[in-house]
Amino acid sequence: MTAVPKPIKFLRPHYTTLKEVYETNPASENAPLLADVLSLMAMTYSSTNDTRDCLRFRLLGTQEPVGTNGHEYVRNLSGEIATEFAQRMEKEQPMDDLLALVGEIVPFNILHNAEPDACDLLMEVDRMEDILAFVDVNNYRRISLYLLGCAKYIPEPDDRQLLLVVYDIFRKMEKYPDALLVAMNLGESDKIRETLDACENPSVKKQLAYMVGWMRTNVTLDDDQLNDIISNTNLNETYLSVARDMEVMEPKTPDDIYKSHLDSRPPPVDSAKKNLASTLVNAFVNAGFGNDKLMMEEGNRWLYKNKDHGMMSAAASLGMILLWDVDGGLTQLDKFFYSDNDYVKAGTLMAVGIVHAGVRNECDPAMALLTEYIDNKQVNLRTGAILGLGLAYAGQEREEILSLLAPVMVDA
Repeated sequence: MTAVPKPIKFLRPHYTTLKEVYETNPASENAPLLADVLSLMAMTYSSTNDTRDCLRFRLLGTQEPVGTNGHEYVRNLSGEIATEFAQRMEKEQPMDDLLALVGEIVPFNILHNAEPDACDLLMEVDRMEDILAFVDVNNYRRISLYLLGCAKYIPEPDDRQLLLVVYDIFRKMEKYPDALLVAMNLGESDKIRETLDACENPSVKKQLAYMVGWMRTNVTLDDDQLNDIISNTNLNETYLSVARDMEVMEPKTPDDIYKSHLDSRPPPVDSAKKNLASTLVNAFVNAGFGNDKLMMEEGNRWLYKNKDHGMMSAAASLGMILLWDVDGGLTQLDKFFYSDNDYVKAGTLMAVGIVHAGVRNECDPAMALLTEYIDNKQVNLRTGAILGLGLAYAGQEREEILSLLAPVMVDA
């Protein structure tokens, strides 16, 4: 009631009487003025038969500016419009008068920093794309963040409609990194390519290419340099360059992670489980550095301190240490293909896939090395090859990889 003018409050007990007066003579010269008063009074009068009088009398009134009666009136009117719109949709009735009123309310909300209210109303009447006409440098961030938040709680396919509107907002404001993130969320390669092509700043365009490459999105451009970035061809070199600048190139051991020197208890006796745990810790802490103090020193003796599947995991961990180094990594893995131990060979096949993870190479060495083991009679070798292919080509949408793996899965 605080949002209602004081004279109108005193008329509230007479609301029913005033409605009867209007109904008896709706063609009167003063009927539209009375309808305006009734529309405002209906905001505070709870109706039991869901007549939506606030909206009904608004449509019958003088059509004065919708914001004249204040924000609470506009908010109440928006709620009734949403309910009326849903009912008319079910009955397939015309919506022109409602949409015209929405066209007045949305600019009012935008002008008074009530962007969420404007977005909610447009979502209720399925006209979310109309918000683009009101987006500017001052409000685009609030609108886009609100729609992105709403998209998380809206079921498919309606969430895609909101994301498309957010994408158009960022494109309109030339916020290409934000637009690219939304396009990747949508999973539409065409929009990713459009965003990259629309950006004219070379530095920003490179950054966009790095974003696409990091998300493993399969996009090809006309620029060879950008294609190399997207393909992650030089990812290992860039990674090591950053590591050198940060002075973290020195390999670490599992004991550095465990802080064993702080433990006064006697060291535990070596066991297969402990060795496997150390192997995995070593792989993750030295991932991508191409060197370590456990697996690649002393003639790879640590590899043979594991047993069976632990040996397979240890061999696969080499791929993590050599991550993204396609040329140098394969050279160091080559000798393990000649091992007599099938567990070592199976782990090496997985290591090949890990080394290639996220990197696109024109020569496709991973495919050349792994495809010959797809139909191998040894289960471990076949499993290692399948996992290696999956890791190497994840997200690349390669039809030839699918044609290789599909028959194996059918026959399994």
